[in-house]
Amino acid sequence: MKRILGNSIGTALACSIAVLAFQLPATAKTASQTAYLAMKAEAVPDEGIYQMYQNRSWLWGRNGAGYFAAQRRQFSAWTSDKGKLGYGDGIWFIPGGGKVCFRAKWHGAGGDSNALTCFEHRQAGRVIYQRKLPDGDWYVFRSSHRNLADEFMKLKHGDYVSWKQKRIKARD
Repeated sequence: MKRILGNSIGTALACSIAVLAFQLPATAKTASQTAYLAMKAEAVPDEGIYQMYQNRSWLWGRNGAGYFAAQRRQFSAWTSDKGKLGYGDGIWFIPGGGKVCFRAKWHGAGGDSNALTCFEHRQAGRVIYQRKLPDGDWYVFRSSHRNLADEFMKLKHGDYVSWKQKRIKARD
């Protein structure tokens, strides 16, 4: 009985490794296919970028969130890196070509620093692709159908940042 069970586990392990080995090239192919499709797509118009981000918070899971206020294009955020809380204040802007950027002064345990972060968006039909600039990988930001796994679904209307940011600032 032990021998049969051992052989079954060994076979299952071998099959798992084989499946993984076949999936790796497929994943690489999918990534390059996504990049190809994104590069063929058109840049999202500035108005589309504005509508996507204005007065919305981009929730980054347990790692933080960023809020894109329409008023004076203010950007505010909070982050958590390995349990160390920080926050950022600045502005967000749309430089054209399907891009959205935010420039912020970040405050954290390691001190203060300024950073500029930009994302590029391209659209083919109802599908929107996104990548972090300057050289991030393209991925599907919004699928043609409602997909809860899309990064787009993490853009929530309203300010999900200020309350947490105030608590972090009070600790300083």
